[in-house]
Amino acid sequence: MSEYESLGHMEKCENDNLPRKMHFIPHHGVLRESSTTTKLRVVFNASSPTSSGVSLNNIQMVGPVVQDDLLSILLRFRLHKYVLTADVEKMYRQIVIHPDDRYLQQMSGVITLQNSFKLINLTP
Repeated sequence: MSEYESLGHMEKCENDNLPRKMHFIPHHGVLRESSTTTKLRVVFNASSPTSSGVSLNNIQMVGPVVQDDLLSILLRFRLHKYVLTADVEKMYRQIVIHPDDRYLQQMSGVITLQNSFKLINLTP
């Protein structure tokens, strides 16, 4: 969680700025000791239903698929002499959420050395 904070991917909520409606995304840590890059990562479950039976994923707009299928991408590799690939690290944390919608991405937990309980907005 300290990585999220240092990269600016989350912000602590002040008690006087709390919206009336909030949605807390369930999350937990996954430990992979064999991983060389990220041994402990945070996994979010936005498909977990709320008390009304509706999840965050249920109410979000689903846009069109913008990337080509994998086969056509691989076949295009044959058209050029040089190929460039990239691994976009932390790509989904780079999407900017409008401040009016950040209440939908709340987290709660202990994130400081003083073990104080904090409310957190996920935001790039």
